[in-house]
Amino acid sequence: MEDFLNIKPIKPTEELPPKPPKRTGNRVLTIIMLVALGGATLGVGLSAGRLIMENMVLNPNQITNFDSGSGVVAYIERNTLTIPINPQDPNFADIIPTIKDSVVSIQVTTNVNRPFGGREAFGAGSGFIFYANDESIFIATNNHVIDNANTITISLDDTETFPAHVVGTHRYSDLAVLVASRNALGEKPFTVAPLGNSDGLRMGDSVIAIGNAMGEGQTVTKGIVSALGLSIIIDGTNIILDVLQTDAAVNRGNSGGPLINQRGEVIGVVTAKLLGTDIEGMGYALPINEVSAILFDLMENGAVRHAYLGITRYVVIGESERGHFNLPSTGILVREISNDSPAAMAGLRTNDFIVYFNNRRIASSDDLRSALVNNRAGEEVILGIYRQGERMDLIVVLGNALG
Repeated sequence: MEDFLNIKPIKPTEELPPKPPKRTGNRVLTIIMLVALGGATLGVGLSAGRLIMENMVLNPNQITNFDSGSGVVAYIERNTLTIPINPQDPNFADIIPTIKDSVVSIQVTTNVNRPFGGREAFGAGSGFIFYANDESIFIATNNHVIDNANTITISLDDTETFPAHVVGTHRYSDLAVLVASRNALGEKPFTVAPLGNSDGLRMGDSVIAIGNAMGEGQTVTKGIVSALGLSIIIDGTNIILDVLQTDAAVNRGNSGGPLINQRGEVIGVVTAKLLGTDIEGMGYALPINEVSAILFDLMENGAVRHAYLGITRYVVIGESERGHFNLPSTGILVREISNDSPAAMAGLRTNDFIVYFNNRRIASSDDLRSALVNNRAGEEVILGIYRQGERMDLIVVLGNALG
């Protein structure tokens, strides 16, 4: 799919407020993985205060290639239609017509092993069209929605279904990109969802979630942004997802659908919710600014071009180690660097102490991993370091590692 190599996400140019700090500690929650794709096991193994990713069976090898034929014929401009709003009285009824034709319902079939023989199970999820060309539409969704699927179909209006194929998946961000032929869609209307700016979100901002709730077709729920800068952990793995929290009702089948702001722009990908008899309105979405580059990498390459620094060994310095090493703060102490790597070429040395990646505070290995996942290979970033007690910045051009 060489024709897509020059496509870049459209990034906002206006002056933006800084990202909220990532919260750790007791705000890092754990997700229970549901094995069955069908709806019969919704309550199995759940307890109060646990996170749910419906249809969650992670498999990093589940990638189906799709041959797009002759490639891109013409670039179709991203839908940039927005609606003027009154902040005191946002009316989402005016916004929904501009965005609903970009939201798709997803249906999957998969094989489920049972003690007395296997059977075919059915599952449902959501997605949204984030790019299109003259031949195809490309749909963002969650990896856990389509993982291990035998067949995938989509619907634009909950009446007629069309086949879709996996372009690429990325288990570490729980994202996947599907493609469907425009010839198969015929005259069905669709729009390309405009991507908004999740970095500009504030607690209390109004949002809506649109998706295939409970597999019953497209529905809309309304809420606010409840919290920013949270992290959730997928149970049984080392995968950490940076998320925002919303009290918009999120149900089984909403996974992969868009979270929409008051301008009709996608500012998040709905991914999980907290369940319990005493819990209400705690849903989670991947912020669009954190994942848009991943979506375009999946579309272009079928895999994510992980940004590569070349630090092969390091020590995480926490509060308890600061005094021992006589260091000014928590951070990453570099112990080994690959020769000719981006870090080495930028002048990074062993025993340098990394505290910032661009404007992002680096206090743990998770912070460093997340910073690399959310930046593209070839981008120029600034590492804030201490070297022998002196504070300095290094400009690094990130390398490329597909994965």
